[in-house]
Amino acid sequence: MRLEKFIYSILQSPFRSSMVYFITFILFVLSIATFPTEIIKAKMLPSKDSDTFSIYVDLKDGSSISQTKEVVQCITKHLQKDENITNISAFLGEGQPLDFAALVKQSALKDKESQAEIMINIKKLGNRDITSYNLVSNLRQDIQSSCSLYDANIKFIELPAGPPVLASIVAEVYGGDSFQSRKEFALKVASILKNQATLVDIDILADKDFIMYELELDSTKAIMSNVDLAQIKNILYLAFEGMKVAVINQANAQNQIPIFLRLDDSRLLKDSTQNDLKAKLQSLKIINTQGNTVSIAEFVSIKEIIKEPTITSKNLNLMINVIAETSKDSQIYPLLDARNEMISSFDSNYEIIKADMLNLSFIDKNTKERFDVVFDGELKVTIDTFIDLGGAFIIALVLIFFLMVMYYKSFAISGGIVLSSFVSIVGVIFAHVIMDLITFDTFYLTATSLIGFIGLIGINSRNSTLIIDFSKQLVEEKNLSINEAIAKATATRSKPIILTVLTMVFASVLIANDAVFGGLGVALIGGTLISYIVSMFFVPVIIKNQLKKIL
Repeated sequence: MRLEKFIYSILQSPFRSSMVYFITFILFVLSIATFPTEIIKAKMLPSKDSDTFSIYVDLKDGSSISQTKEVVQCITKHLQKDENITNISAFLGEGQPLDFAALVKQSALKDKESQAEIMINIKKLGNRDITSYNLVSNLRQDIQSSCSLYDANIKFIELPAGPPVLASIVAEVYGGDSFQSRKEFALKVASILKNQATLVDIDILADKDFIMYELELDSTKAIMSNVDLAQIKNILYLAFEGMKVAVINQANAQNQIPIFLRLDDSRLLKDSTQNDLKAKLQSLKIINTQGNTVSIAEFVSIKEIIKEPTITSKNLNLMINVIAETSKDSQIYPLLDARNEMISSFDSNYEIIKADMLNLSFIDKNTKERFDVVFDGELKVTIDTFIDLGGAFIIALVLIFFLMVMYYKSFAISGGIVLSSFVSIVGVIFAHVIMDLITFDTFYLTATSLIGFIGLIGINSRNSTLIIDFSKQLVEEKNLSINEAIAKATATRSKPIILTVLTMVFASVLIANDAVFGGLGVALIGGTLISYIVSMFFVPVIIKNQLKKIL
């Protein structure tokens, strides 16, 4: 057999055997180098195509419902121009009915006139020529540049492909002597994130102070004017808040739907100033017990107050969230760039402490205030998942090593089997590089890719065991030399090995283009193909000097 003769020639030649080691080493180094060079990028899961997404609208605290409506109308006007969008639902002053995304992205907490949520449904994937995440990316640039009225913050929310998180990147800012100092530091963190080209929808989840007007009723003056106090209160509620007068019962509704009565357009103030409010009060009239018409403004005074911000905490520690989404990129790389920029730009004013792999602590050199920045979100899920899967991979290698030691009674042979399994990472990496070149979007090394890599350990170990056991049998029964036995065993076992490889490749092709399991499919294809080459050439070379020890 040609294969047998070729393998035998490699085993007989020290130079050719060394070349196998050298080529394997070079390929392994090149595959590992794809990570720091960013030729291949890692991500928890790639972007998932969906037939729906949401838009969150947040104006400055204290903004009116009419201003919010104006922004929403601008957004919907642009959305209606896109032929891929089928229908649009807008919710002013509240979030949409709870769904998978809304539970973790705080849609349920939206209850202000300055907030709104828009739900968008798009055509099914087969009826459009663009993926949902590319469509969102195109719309984001257009809408945010055209509809950011009243300093509105417009965020595009897609259904997560993996575990639900608040955002792709969450920077939790702790510390500071006051809410204001903590917020000022959060603004600095947000400005760094805005400098990253692939980070979008940056937002600081902290209320801003704003002026409110409180109406105080002079009850003594009202009584002296023979005016019913309860009637004054009812008129004020009708004018500004609304009075609940009835409810609607519906079979499909979980709760009763209240009906409110309110004076037409009474809440809409022209300029939202104190003088405008006084004019509105002047227009509200009431009849006293003597039949005279009296203005409400005679008994009501206006008090200016500052709206206190809502305090956020986690594990009883006060904090402010700074969030960001990624636009067709992994979370890891822009975060690392942002982290490095924080260290370099904050170095002059802060003493910087690297808490762990990502998190940072900053101590103000003047005030001695300490701020801790803890990174969370999909980024943390990605890192934790990769660490866990990496640990699982190491445990699998160790267990296989000791099983082989128990079977062969040789540390060298067992180490060779484990090493050959580890070398299969070359196929996994290069398969991802090739897929990235032939696909339109970035093809990431995902969590499912690592699962496939772990699964390859068993396949590679099986191939190595077949060759070693048959080689041992040929030496003992046919009295062949070690090199002859290894060459013949390898050539003979090549057929069942290649059949296993082809079966795995054909099965994996079916999922190679899947959004979630594509990484698993590509890893199995590349890993099994390279495992055949490793079994045919690398394994024979690595065991030829150790086989005689187990005979």
